Amino acid sequence: MANSFKNSYFYIGYIRRVFLSLLLCFSFGLTAELHSTLIENLEKSNEILDSLKISKKQKEDILNSLKALKENENELNELNTLSLCVENGDIKCAEKSIEKYPKLLSYKIHPYVSLLTATLIPHVDFDEKMFDFLVSKGHRIYGDDDMLPFFLLQNEAVSDEKCLEIIKKMRDDGMDLGIKMPYFDRSLDIVALDYYKPKTAAYILKNGQKSQFFNDFPLQIAIGHIMVFFRENNAGFEINLKNLKATPKSIELSKSEKYKKFIDKEFEILKVYLEANGDEKFIAEIEKIFTELNDKESLEKLEKLGYKLKKDNLENIRRQNNGK
Repeated sequence: MANSFKNSYFYIGYIRRVFLSLLLCFSFGLTAELHSTLIENLEKSNEILDSLKISKKQKEDILNSLKALKENENELNELNTLSLCVENGDIKCAEKSIEKYPKLLSYKIHPYVSLLTATLIPHVDFDEKMFDFLVSKGHRIYGDDDMLPFFLLQNEAVSDEKCLEIIKKMRDDGMDLGIKMPYFDRSLDIVALDYYKPKTAAYILKNGQKSQFFNDFPLQIAIGHIMVFFRENNAGFEINLKNLKATPKSIELSKSEKYKKFIDKEFEILKVYLEANGDEKFIAEIEKIFTELNDKESLEKLEKLGYKLKKDNLENIRRQNNGK
């Protein structure tokens, strides 16, 4: 569902809420103007906080941090310096700031903007060394109201193996694998599957909690992955309220190496889903697509995963192919 998520009408509101929270909670230290706006105008900060889905305690923690920083200009300036150190990946610089003012990491206005925003940018790697450094200083840089683990999963530049390693560190440090993505009701298991991190998804499912939408995931593969793939390659299906019909272009695309490579990735995450005892109900929607495409190989793969095909679809395709 990675692409459909970006194309959904939820995305605009989601991004707006994300950047509101980034503005207040993560981007602190980027500009002097921002400092003035948030610290000098606490009433405005209060309004922004009221617009976010955060708890009363979280709101109080952030406001208390703003008030404390308003009264201590030296720490405020050093927090700005620490933010730049983290953004530039300069561990020595960050260590110097923390040694000077150990209290900096206790504020609920976090200085590690690069760790978060870098995960939003495709093909930009995650600064694991800085991550390890901040954790070594006893600073939890993720939690129940944090985007970091979710954006990490969505970052194409972070491999499945590396993502798994970091998620394990987060769990060892006390992160609950059942947390929800702030402002958008998504869980770690679904995001890991959705963004093709099968090893990480398997780990989360084995050690965490399945979300309420877990059993709907095959529907996301069918509509949010496969159908989007064909549409983005200008080979969409004909769709009406009752039927799905392959077009000559979609059938042609299904014979290409590009399609086969894409479908292999879908089977990787579908395998993880089924191994976690996922419901097979919506796999019927994936089967419909393969049947329309006369994709015998993919139907056979579904069978090998233990899924029982409907209405002898595979046999009908085999007879058609033998008759050619």
